[in-house]
Amino acid sequence: MTRIYLILAACLAIVFGTAIYTASRPDPDLLRFEVRGERAFGYGTTTDRSVAQMTTFIRDNPDVKTLVFRNMPGTKDSRANITVARKIRRAELATHLESDSMIASGAVDLFIAGTVRTMECGARIGVHSWGSPYGFGAQDVSWDTYKTLHEAFLREMGISSEFYTFTKNAAPPEGIYWMSAADIERWGLLTVPVDCD
Repeated sequence: MTRIYLILAACLAIVFGTAIYTASRPDPDLLRFEVRGERAFGYGTTTDRSVAQMTTFIRDNPDVKTLVFRNMPGTKDSRANITVARKIRRAELATHLESDSMIASGAVDLFIAGTVRTMECGARIGVHSWGSPYGFGAQDVSWDTYKTLHEAFLREMGISSEFYTFTKNAAPPEGIYWMSAADIERWGLLTVPVDCD
C-alpha cells in the first residue's frame, strides 16, 4: 500500500511541477509591448495572465502615451481581455494602427479602448463570432454569455452596442471578416478619420 502512495505522490509531483513550469515560462505568443519613447508597440494574444501584465506595464511606463498595435490576433480569455481594455481606457492611452498592422477578434476591443484611435491606410481589422472548444458559441443564443459583457463594454467606450451583433454575424468563430473602410467608419472605430481612397 505504501508503494502505491509513493507512486501516486510522485505522479502528482510531476503533474504539479509541469503545471507550475508551464504557468511561469515565457510565452512568445502572449501580449507584449516594446517601448520606444512615448509609444509602445504591441504584439501577441491576451490570456488570463495579461491583466497583471498590463497593470505592471502601465505602472512602469508612465511616459507611454500611445499603444501601436502591430500583430495582435486576439484573445484566449474574453473576460480578461475586457479588463485589459478597460485598463487602457483608464490610463487614457491612445491606440494606433500602422499601415501593416493587423488586429483581430479580442484585439479590436483593445484598440477601441484608446481615448484617441487612429490608423494608417493598409491596416487590417478583423472580426468574427466567438466560439468555444465545446462546439457552442455566440450563435447559440442560450449560450451567448458574453453578449451583456461586450455590449456594456462597447457603450463604455462610446461604440454602439450593436457592433457586437455585427461582429457576431460577420464570420463564424473559425473564420475572419476583414472590415472595410466603410465598416470602420460606420461603427466609429476611429476618432480621427482617415481617407484611404
